[in-house]
Amino acid sequence: MNWQDLGSIGEMISAIAVVVSLVYVAFQIRQNTRQIDQNTKAVQAAAFDSSITHTTTTRQAIFSNEDVTRIYLQGAHDPDSLTEVDRERYRLILHNVLWAIWNLYTQSKVAEELSSDTWQAQAAILKRVSKTKGFQWFWDNYKGEFGPSFHNEVSRLVNESE
Repeated sequence: MNWQDLGSIGEMISAIAVVVSLVYVAFQIRQNTRQIDQNTKAVQAAAFDSSITHTTTTRQAIFSNEDVTRIYLQGAHDPDSLTEVDRERYRLILHNVLWAIWNLYTQSKVAEELSSDTWQAQAAILKRVSKTKGFQWFWDNYKGEFGPSFHNEVSRLVNESE
């Protein structure tokens, strides 16, 4: 065996080592990609859960307290008939309702895993609420307190339901 033969053997061993390294790197990339996908899904699920919890908490505040329910119903029907304190409470109730819906709207736009069905369900609620005199009062006075894309979406839905 001469130096040329040893050089050829060394090149072959190097080539095998490179192939093994590439296979290992490909395996690691695939594992990393799976882990990132799982983490993304977990974050999206947590964000969705947070949105649902916020929505449920807001609704629970309305149905579990007779005074809040009265303010909500009276405000929806005729916000001008409310006292100054109750009108402020009604405004805050609607703010909470809209923030919960805005949260889900934002989540559905950011998270690809949240289907458009999620937003469509909230849009139906928003359309129903937007038909009230109280919502129209609220939106005319406080729509600037929401982000531009949500503002545009709410305005589109309000116009659509008229």
